[in-house]
Amino acid sequence: MKKVLFSLVAMLLLSSGIAQTTFTKVTSASGLEAGANYLIVAHHDDLGVLAMGNQRNNNRNAVVVDEMGETITVTLGTNAESTTDVFQITLGGSEGAWTLYDEVKGGYLYAASSSANNLKTQTELDANGQWAITFNADGTAEVVAQGENTRKYMRFNPNTQNNAPLFSCYSETSTIGALVSFYKAGGEPSQPDPEPSNYPTNFTGVTNEDGVSITLTWTDATGEQLPAKYLVLASTDVITVPVDGTPVANDNLAMNVNYGVETVTFSGLQSGTTYKFAIFPYTNGGNNIDYKTDGNYPAIEVPTAYINTLFFEDFNEELGVFTAYNMTGAQEWYQATFNEITCVVMNGYADGASNENEDWLVSPAISSQGNQDAYLSFRTATKYEGNPLRVLVSVDYDGESTPNNGFDWTDVTDLFEYSTGYFEWVESGSVNIWNVLNGYEMGYPDFYVAFVYSSTDEAAASWEIDYVKVVSYGAESVAEQNNTIGLYPNPASEQVSFVLESDAQVSVFDMTGRMVNQVNMTEGEAQLNVSELQSGVYFVNIRYANGTSAVSKFVKF
Repeated sequence: MKKVLFSLVAMLLLSSGIAQTTFTKVTSASGLEAGANYLIVAHHDDLGVLAMGNQRNNNRNAVVVDEMGETITVTLGTNAESTTDVFQITLGGSEGAWTLYDEVKGGYLYAASSSANNLKTQTELDANGQWAITFNADGTAEVVAQGENTRKYMRFNPNTQNNAPLFSCYSETSTIGALVSFYKAGGEPSQPDPEPSNYPTNFTGVTNEDGVSITLTWTDATGEQLPAKYLVLASTDVITVPVDGTPVANDNLAMNVNYGVETVTFSGLQSGTTYKFAIFPYTNGGNNIDYKTDGNYPAIEVPTAYINTLFFEDFNEELGVFTAYNMTGAQEWYQATFNEITCVVMNGYADGASNENEDWLVSPAISSQGNQDAYLSFRTATKYEGNPLRVLVSVDYDGESTPNNGFDWTDVTDLFEYSTGYFEWVESGSVNIWNVLNGYEMGYPDFYVAFVYSSTDEAAASWEIDYVKVVSYGAESVAEQNNTIGLYPNPASEQVSFVLESDAQVSVFDMTGRMVNQVNMTEGEAQLNVSELQSGVYFVNIRYANGTSAVSKFVKF
């Protein structure tokens, strides 16, 4: 049935006058031919197959395409401004000095900078637009410009943070490492494969340490027809079985995974919730996607942990609840917004030179609120050479004095992950502070977190910090606190009411730890408007003026 549909679609395209070109994958240098046309293509586990599109200001657009076997059939773009079309590249030159010409744009691709990640188009050819192309065993290609510009390695960047995948040029040490492939014009479109013969086996899942991510594993399907990929679906209700001919895009509850990977992780799930998972092998893509859905598909249920948000700061309001202490140098921590991300920044480079600095950014007292775990996490971005960022915790700091003067701070820097450059954001991972400080012997007191920046007159890096969070997975503690703070009605649709012992700052967090509301309230009867919140479970964090705090939980419907 699939082959009949495929042939019918091809006939309709021809009869309608829509010209399509088929490109076949090149796996060695013998497939490179001056004067031939090519697609430059990337394969990504989450985004699928993407071909090079039009020229942006500093890089090239990436457009999702369908691959059948090792062929790609597309309608080529003719408008240089189109952001949805694929553009072919004409190969010129010779081995070691190939040229890549965009006929629609009217120029040669070239590595345009040593200080920025650029892939641009030039009309007058120079060595930065001459490329060495070598092939790896898996068919991917190393594409390196031969000019003086040092950011000369052509790579694919999924750029998921901005939802704008692209092709550009990077330094040899960049963390952007996805290689490209070449597809040469010519050949016949491949016929669709039949649906996979069998389902995968040993489908299992486990809740990770963060409590709100679940990792699934399986053993690949076997049989006469192997799958190209798997669609793994998650739901808190009923799994919706996929339909042939209708691809399902990746999102929080759906992931497409290549055959051979045998694992996937779903992150940012709701805490205290049981999730259903199912896995469907499939062949082909686009309109020809063919899922195996007959019989009993593999399905499991895995619960997430209950999460109590003890502390959260996103720096949307200046330095938030953190306090900056300037020990040395004129530069200080400040709030900034880059590419729609608001964070705090420290950079010792000013007035054209690096400067000696030591600057602390210290949290207020963070209460474990009766829990025996307190997992700290954050994210960072950095650029330029300089000292690493340090992370310290203390239980004897007084919350107001100069922090490096006589207080005991434990260095936990090496327990986290950090950005390695190019202002690329990296999640720190989650560390239980009480495992480091032996909270059992201490009785789980309040603690402080400090981020310490330093620079010299020889080198000054720029460091950015965002989403500092401390959470506990102690469900019993939350239940106990619900008894001490009466939220009513619960569940609620419009507002929740409660009584405050004194004036307090009231913050509302969703199950991922994101603060969705914060307001200052006075002693006595208080009402909190929840009408605009989405349905789900929320935590209310109440911090009184005397430094004590309490947490409660409610359900919004």
